[in-house]
Amino acid sequence: MALLKEKAIMQETLALLVAVLLAVWLGCDGPQIFLVFLACLLPITLELVNSAMEIFIDHVLGSTYREEIRRAKDMLSAAVCLALMIGYCGSLWIIFFANK
Repeated sequence: MALLKEKAIMQETLALLVAVLLAVWLGCDGPQIFLVFLACLLPITLELVNSAMEIFIDHVLGSTYREEIRRAKDMLSAAVCLALMIGYCGSLWIIFFANK
């Protein structure tokens, strides 16, 4: 499980790098590049919070299954999914449509 989380964080870091390089390549100015960077940090930040919470929950409860814990973990994952959409769509909007 932890290996999957590390892989997700690495993929999101790679996506951040690609978005920033795309912004530089397409001639965005400094503040736009910084906003792209910040927008791409949102999913990484939430993924780290999600990972920490899941590790903590698993440590405290062990292998005990509880429906409310499953729902809480699903909500954490949904928050990461929303952060991915907001962060990357926002960064693409900044790159292609802001101040053009």
